[in-house]
Amino acid sequence: MNIFFQLTGYELKKILCRKRSVITLLVVILLGIFGPFGTIVGNWYYTDENGEEIAVSRYEYEMIDRRNGEALSGRVIDADLIMEAVDAYRQLSSDKDFYYDELFTSETQNARRYSDIYEIVCRCMNLKSIGEFQQLTREQAEQFDQIRRENNEYRIENPDFNISENVKEYWRECMDKSPKTLTYEYSGGYYRYAAVMYSTAFTVAAAVAIMISGIFSDEYTSGADNLILSSKHGKGLVIGAKLLAAFGVAEALILFLIAVSYIEVMAVWGISGADAALILLANGFEYPITIGQSALLYSICMLGGILLYAALTSFFSAAFKTPFNTIVVMAIILIVPMFIVIPDSAPLWVFRLEQLLPTNMMAFWGAMGEFQYEIFGVVIPPYVFLPVFALIVSCICACLSYRIFKRHQVV
Repeated sequence: MNIFFQLTGYELKKILCRKRSVITLLVVILLGIFGPFGTIVGNWYYTDENGEEIAVSRYEYEMIDRRNGEALSGRVIDADLIMEAVDAYRQLSSDKDFYYDELFTSETQNARRYSDIYEIVCRCMNLKSIGEFQQLTREQAEQFDQIRRENNEYRIENPDFNISENVKEYWRECMDKSPKTLTYEYSGGYYRYAAVMYSTAFTVAAAVAIMISGIFSDEYTSGADNLILSSKHGKGLVIGAKLLAAFGVAEALILFLIAVSYIEVMAVWGISGADAALILLANGFEYPITIGQSALLYSICMLGGILLYAALTSFFSAAFKTPFNTIVVMAIILIVPMFIVIPDSAPLWVFRLEQLLPTNMMAFWGAMGEFQYEIFGVVIPPYVFLPVFALIVSCICACLSYRIFKRHQVV
């Protein structure tokens, strides 16, 4: 066992000491450290009531939203709060979203105080525009919880896709476990974390493809495969050490950037809102979990996505003769899914299959998506199924990589 860990350490050095790995690591770590601050650098420019252009720093702009959110935290989303938001929005033009309004006026800023309430109410009551929100009456506001539940029941009975009765029953159970009354909590930190980590995970995946693309194929190009396969441990421990080193580098890098990004984001946007209902943060299916739990589950899905991506990279590295071929294939696997648009008329299994791609697995909307998986009558939410699937497929890829390199015919 000591020999195995010594071999693993040696393989780690080989991965990390390559010039391409050093440059890639430096770029990705810098992007990961400074990336969360990209949205608070510079200024926004507006026109005030007098027609004069004013500059507002992006940081102060974000802090206005934070102060507004924290001022409303702890309030139940009831008729009183909803009508406060409606009254504020009635001061705006009904055909224009105030976020994109060129005027920096007292009316737009007053409405901005209730922007989160506006988003939540529109989402839960199926309102499509500011105009519809402005027309809400107090009687309708008093029925907010009832309307939210009725809309959920309608989605269960009239789903957009052909789902089984088991899935419908699972939806009903989730609805019964969800809060009957919503209490608003500012959760800007978690919203920003979900946004930041998708781009971070994407860059980590690209880095993994570059760093470990040569884990096996570099031995082919250098001729070292002959020495390795003819050595004492070449057809056993060395291959296992290569795979462990490759997976370890990938998981250590994403874990490091998850921790760094979480600390940075929460320091700027605040850590409050962890105990709030997920429906306050995310559009889509109403899972009975908190925002803090969703952030943890999403992080686990990212770990699974990177593990799967590393396993696929190792597999192609064993199958191809050069690292370049592996990088090209992994770039296609990473980038192409971002441009694929599946029509709404497609079968449900197509959407479920799409979620299993590493790119989508590392997205918050993928981990918390509304497409559940069903195996032998058991319904499994995506934030459970995706990391388990990634682990199983990664083990299969590792076995195939082991087998391909072990049986490689040395010329």
